[in-house]
Amino acid sequence: MKLVHATIAMLVTPFHDDYRLNEEALRAEVRWALANGAEGVVAAPSIGEFLHLNEAERTRVFEIVIEEARKRPGVSAVAMTSGATTLETLHYAKIAGRLGYDAQQVIPPYYWRCGEVEVERHYRMIGEADDLPVVIYHNPALSKFNISPKFASRLATIPGVVAFKEVLTDLQHLEALYDEVAGRAEIYNTFRALLAGLMLGAAGGFINIFAVPAAAALHRAFKAGDYARAEEIQRRLNRCFPRGGEETLGHLGTTKVTASVATGIEMGPARPPYMAPDDAAERIKKRLPALKEIL
Repeated sequence: MKLVHATIAMLVTPFHDDYRLNEEALRAEVRWALANGAEGVVAAPSIGEFLHLNEAERTRVFEIVIEEARKRPGVSAVAMTSGATTLETLHYAKIAGRLGYDAQQVIPPYYWRCGEVEVERHYRMIGEADDLPVVIYHNPALSKFNISPKFASRLATIPGVVAFKEVLTDLQHLEALYDEVAGRAEIYNTFRALLAGLMLGAAGGFINIFAVPAAAALHRAFKAGDYARAEEIQRRLNRCFPRGGEETLGHLGTTKVTASVATGIEMGPARPPYMAPDDAAERIKKRLPALKEIL
C-alpha cells in the first residue's frame, strides 16, 4: 500500500499511573486520530517512547495499532522500528512486517555517533532486507546525526526507501532538501512547517497526535486553494504549540500532557525520569481555544 498523501498521526503510548501499557487508551487514541482527520498512524514513534518499551510491550503496541487502523479502509499504518543498532531495527521490522504494516519509520542509530558511511550502511541493510518500505526519520536532536540535503539525495536512491519525515523547519534547508531529493522519495513535514512543506511539494505531514485536527484542516484548506485560511491555521497552530524542541527540559513529559488535554484521553505520564512542568496542562488549556475557533 502506498502511504497516503495526507496527515499521518504520530501516537503517544498511553500508560497507567504505574507505567503499565494502557491498551484501551491506545485504542481510543487511534480512533480519535482517525475521527479528527488523520489518514494514517505511526505506532510507537519517538513521542510514543519506543525506546522505553520492552519487546513484548512494543510488539503489543504494534498489534493494537494495526488492529484499530485496519477497521477503516485506506488508512496507512506505519511502525517505528528504530533501534540503537541495525540488527535491532531489522528485528522489529520483521515483527511489523508480519503484522501487516505498510511501512516502517527509521531514525539513524541514536547512541554512538555515526558517520555518513555508517548511516548509509544502516539504511541500505534495512532497505535490502525488504521487510517493509522505509521512511527515513530526520531528527538530529535525537539521533545526533544531521542528514544534509545532499546526503538525503543519496539515501533516496537506496531500494526500499520511499519517504522522509523531516523535523527541521528552516526554509533554506527545506528548499534544498526538496531540490536534492527531486521526487525520488516522498517528503512529509512536521506540523510546524506543514504549510511551507506543502508549498514545496510535500506529500503531507507526520503529525504529533495533539496537532492532528489543525494539520488536517490546514491540508484541506491548502488543497482547496484557500491559502489565507491555511496560513492562519498554521499561525495559530504554532502559537498553540510553541517551539520547544527535543533538547528542552520537560519536552517528552509536556508532549504526553498536551496529548491528554487535546484528545480528552488520559495518556498517563512519560516513563521515568522524564517529567512535565507542573503548569503544562494549564498552559495548553489557555491556548487551545484560539486554535479550536478556526477549526
